[in-house]
Amino acid sequence: MRVLAILSLLCVLALGSCQSHDLVLGQATYGDVVVYKVNEYKYGFPLIVRTSTIEFPEPGTHNFAYIKSIYVKDNYIDGTGGYPTISAGGVGQRFVKIKLKSQRSHGFNFTITIYGRY
Repeated sequence: MRVLAILSLLCVLALGSCQSHDLVLGQATYGDVVVYKVNEYKYGFPLIVRTSTIEFPEPGTHNFAYIKSIYVKDNYIDGTGGYPTISAGGVGQRFVKIKLKSQRSHGFNFTITIYGRY
């Protein structure tokens, strides 16, 4: 019994340390199209936190589609990736501003996909 408890505790700790930091808002349904897709990455430097801001639509352009879903996939699956947050706009709007932030001394690698409907 004690061995089983220790083994299950080790499994929980292993799963907790190997997580990616994905962000999923909304749900893409039939008829939605990809209106924006980009890979954003930055390398890590010792003791530095890296940040990046992604804006859709890019400044100076117009978007006529309503955003239905936003998928921000963390491509680092070992738990060292960054953290995505929505700072403005989002699902149901025609714009979004996504802030990406790395962990200290690490970089990040995200794939951002935005689905919309015209």
